[in-house]
Amino acid sequence: MPVKKNISPDVIASLRSVVPGIFDAAQRSGTGHRKHAVALYNLQTQCHDADSEGLTGEDAFNKEFIRNLNKILGIKKREASAEKVVKLVATFVQVSYEKDVQMLAQSKARSGADADDVFEDDEELDVDTASSRFVELLIKYLLQGFQAKEKLTRLRCCQIVAMSVTSLGEIDEELYFDLVKRLSERIRDKEAGIRVHAAIALSKLQSGEDSDGGEVTEALLGLMQDDPSAEVRRAVLLNIAKSPGTLPYVLERARDVDATNRKCLFLKVMPPIDYRLLSIEDRERLLAAGVNDRDANVKRACVRMIGESWLTFANQNLLELTSSLDVVDSPAAARVMQALFAAYPEIPENLQFDSELWEALTPEMSFIIRSTLEFFSERKDADNVDKHLPEAMRLARLLETFGAKLEGEQDDELRPDLEFVIHQLLLVAKMSDFPDELGRREMLTLMRKMVLVPEIPENNIEAIADIIRKLSINEQDFIRIMVEVVSDVRELAPTVTNASPDDVRLEALLVGIKSLIIIKYILQRCFDPLSEGSSMYGLLTECVVPAVQSSETVLQEYGIECLALCCLLDKSLAVDNIILFAQAVKQGSGELHAKGLAALLDIAFMYGIADLAPSLGEPSDFVSLLYSELESEDERIQATAGEGIAKLLYAHRIPDPSDVLEELLVLYYHPDTSGNDALRQCLTYFFPAFSYMAHDNQAVMQQVAVRAVCRLAGVLKQQNSDAQSGATHGQAAQQIVTWSDPRILDAIAAMSSSSSVRTSVRMGTYSQIAVDALKRIFSESPPTRKVLVQMLNKLALDENTPHTHLQQMFVLVRTLAQQGLFSDMISRNALAKFEVLLLKLLEVESADDVNLESWLEEPEMVPIFEFISSLDEDDDATSSASDDDEEAEHSQSPPESDQEAPERSSRNVLTGLNVISAIPIAAKTRTRSPLKRGREQHIEELNREIDELLDTDEDDDDPENYLSAED
Repeated sequence: MPVKKNISPDVIASLRSVVPGIFDAAQRSGTGHRKHAVALYNLQTQCHDADSEGLTGEDAFNKEFIRNLNKILGIKKREASAEKVVKLVATFVQVSYEKDVQMLAQSKARSGADADDVFEDDEELDVDTASSRFVELLIKYLLQGFQAKEKLTRLRCCQIVAMSVTSLGEIDEELYFDLVKRLSERIRDKEAGIRVHAAIALSKLQSGEDSDGGEVTEALLGLMQDDPSAEVRRAVLLNIAKSPGTLPYVLERARDVDATNRKCLFLKVMPPIDYRLLSIEDRERLLAAGVNDRDANVKRACVRMIGESWLTFANQNLLELTSSLDVVDSPAAARVMQALFAAYPEIPENLQFDSELWEALTPEMSFIIRSTLEFFSERKDADNVDKHLPEAMRLARLLETFGAKLEGEQDDELRPDLEFVIHQLLLVAKMSDFPDELGRREMLTLMRKMVLVPEIPENNIEAIADIIRKLSINEQDFIRIMVEVVSDVRELAPTVTNASPDDVRLEALLVGIKSLIIIKYILQRCFDPLSEGSSMYGLLTECVVPAVQSSETVLQEYGIECLALCCLLDKSLAVDNIILFAQAVKQGSGELHAKGLAALLDIAFMYGIADLAPSLGEPSDFVSLLYSELESEDERIQATAGEGIAKLLYAHRIPDPSDVLEELLVLYYHPDTSGNDALRQCLTYFFPAFSYMAHDNQAVMQQVAVRAVCRLAGVLKQQNSDAQSGATHGQAAQQIVTWSDPRILDAIAAMSSSSSVRTSVRMGTYSQIAVDALKRIFSESPPTRKVLVQMLNKLALDENTPHTHLQQMFVLVRTLAQQGLFSDMISRNALAKFEVLLLKLLEVESADDVNLESWLEEPEMVPIFEFISSLDEDDDATSSASDDDEEAEHSQSPPESDQEAPERSSRNVLTGLNVISAIPIAAKTRTRSPLKRGREQHIEELNREIDELLDTDEDDDDPENYLSAED
C-alpha cells in the first residue's frame, strides 16, 4: 500500500478548475484519453487523505468527478463530445485498475514474493484503495440512473457501465449481484440502444460456471434469439461466451434475418473457433447457409472464413479440410468447393494429380478432382482441363476397376463410398471431348454395360445419359441407343427361380421403375417433336401408358412424369391427355398429386390455357382447378401451384389475368401462408418482376389494386403491427401502390435504354386507383374505409395526373367529407390531407373557388354525379315510413312524358351536386354499409325469434294445457 501523505488544501481547492479542464480537453480530441486518465489518477492520488472543510480529499475528488459526469448523461446518442467523455471515464477506470495491480506487484516484490503469483491469493486481491472505492461509488451511482425516466440518462449510464465493466477487478459480491439484477432489467428496456449496452455489460459478467447455462447466459441466449432489434442480437452474438452450451445458438445466427449479423458470424465470431469442435452436421448447416446466402457480402464472408481460418486449422491441407465434411451425402459441399476455388484460384492451380492417386481414389480425393476440373471447365480454361483430365481409355478402365470393386464389396457401409467415387468419375467423363474414336467406342460400350447393373443409383443413370448424349452423333442416334438400352434392361432382367408371387411382382416392379427412369432422362434431353413412327413413340405405348394405367402407385408417378415430358414434345398428345393430369390432381394423393400438378402447369406454360381448356370445359374451369390447389393444406402443393400460376401470368398464358392476379395478392399477404417460405419467396420476386416488365402488366395490377386491398382489409384485421407477425394493412397497400406506379416502370426502362420516357399518358390508369378507392369507401365497412382513405395519400399523384380524374376525385372527396362517414380523427385527417393535395393540383386555393356548376357540362363528369345520385336513391329506398307515404303520393301523379326524361336526368346530376354544395350536413342522409345493413337484419331476425319464443311460453302457461297433459 502507498504511504499516506498530507496534501495541501490548495489541491482540493483546485479541483473545481482542474477536473473540468481535463474533461474539456478530452472532448476536444479523439486521442490522448489515456494521458487525460493518467492525469485524473495522479490528481486522485494527490487528493487521497487530504482534508478541507470537513471533506477528505478523496470525497472531494469523487464529488467533483460525478458533478462533471452528470453534464453528459442527458446528451443525445452519437454526440461526439459526450462519446469522448464516456471513453475518458472508461479509460480512467482501466488505468486505475492497472495502477492498483502494479502497486500490488511492487508490494509483493518488496516483501520477497514472486510477482507472477499476484493473483494466486484471493485475500491479496481484495485490497481497499482509493481507486477501488471510487469505482464502487461510480457503479452504484450509475445504477441509480438505470431507473431514470429519461431514456438518454438510462442509455448513458448503461453505456459507461458496459465500457467499464471489464476493468472493474474484484468488486463486492453484493454489488455484483445488484449489477447483474439491474442489467437483467435493462435488457428488457423498450429502447434498443439501452438493451445493446446492457447486453454487452451483462455478457462481460459471465463467470466460468455461468457460461454453460446460468441465469445470465440464459437471459443472453433469449435476447439473441428473440430480440426484434438486429443491433441487440449482434451485440450478444459478438460478446457472449462461446462454449459447448452456447455454440449451437450462435450457429443459428447464420439464418438471422439481418445480413450484417450473418456477416459478423462468419467474419468475427467463427474464425477463432476451430471447426473440429463442431459436429459434421453443424459444419454442413453453417456452410450451406453461408454459400447459399442471397447477400453477396455474407457469401464472401463465409468463403473467407473457410479460406483463411478453416484452412489454417487444417494446416493448409485441402484434403484434410474436405475430409471433415460429409462429401458423400452433403448437398452443399460442391457449392462450398466452387466458391472457395473462385475466391482463391491459386488453390486449384497448384493442385497436382499423379497416376498413383487416380488408382487409389477416396471419396474426398475424387470429389476434389471433380471440383477442380469443373472449376477450370466453367472458366473455359482448356489447358488446365487437358492437363488434369485423363484419356477416355484410362477413364473407362478406372470406371471398370471401381465397378468391379463395388460388385465384389460385401460391406454395406463401404458400398456408398464406392458408388460416390464412380459417380465422380462419371462427372469427370462428362467433361471429356472424347477426341479418339477408340476411346469413344470403349466408353459407349462401358456406359451401356453399366446401365444394366441392377442396383445402379439414379444419379449415375442421369450421368450416363449425359455421356451417351455426348457420344451420339445427333438426337436420333441418342434416342436409338437409349431405346436399345431400355430394351436390354427389360429383357435381361434377372429371373428369380422358385420365388413367391410377391418376389416376382417386386422384381417386375423394379424393372419397370428403372425403365421409366431411363425414359425420363431420354425425354429430358430431346427437343425434336415426337412422331408416330419414331422409336420413342414405341416406348410411349409399351412402357409409359401401361405404367399410367398400372395399379402400382409408384409406377403411376413415374408414368405421369414421363407422359408429361412426351406432351411437351407433342401438342396433340398434350390436348388428348390433359384430362388425365387433371384427374391426377383431383383424385391423386402424395407424390402422384404433386407430379400431376407439376405436369399440368408445365403443359399450360408451354401451350397456354386457351388451347388446353376445351378438353376440360371453359378456361375458367381450368383456372378454378388451379385455384383449388392454392387452398391446399400441403405447403409444397400450395407453393408449386403459386409458382406455376405466377409463371403463367408472367408468360401471358392466362386469358383473363386480373382475377388470378388478385388471388395471388391475397394469398401472398394471407396470414395462413406466413409459414410457407417457398411460396412467399416466389411471390416476393414475381410481383415486382411482373409489374415492371410491361405497361400492360402494370395496368392489370392497377385494375385489381383496390379490390385486393379491400379483401386484405378483412383478412389482415387481426394482424399485429409487428413485422415478424406479417404485413399490416398499410404495408400491403403501400406495396401494391408501389407496384402500380408507372414512374418506377419508366425509370427502369430509362435505365436500360438510356433515354427518358414520359409518364403523363399512363398516369390516367394510375390515378384511376384513387377514383375506384373513393367509390368503394361509400359501400365498405368502417375498417376497410380507414384502409382505403389512408391508401389515397400513398398514391404519388403529380401534375401529370389527368385533370378529369382530379375533378372526379375532388367531387367524391367533398361528398365523403359532408356525409361524415369517418368517425375517427386519423381517417378524417387523411381525407383532409388528400383534399389539400387535390386543391394544389387543381391550382385553386380553397374548395369555395371550385366552379362545380361548370363541371356539370363536361361529359366525363356525368358518371360521377350519377354515381352520387345513385347513393341518394339507395338511401331513399331504405328511408322511413314518411318517405313511403311520399312515394305513394308520387305514384298517384301522372307518368312523365318522354320530353321530361332528359330534364329528370339533369335534375339527378344536379342532386349529386347538391350533395356537395347545397345540402346541409345536419339534414343529409348517411350511406349505410352492407355490413351495417346485414347486422340490422340479423337483429330484426333475433327479435322475431324472441317474440315467437315468448308466445310459446305464454301458451305453455295456460292451465288448460296442463290439464290436458294430465289427462
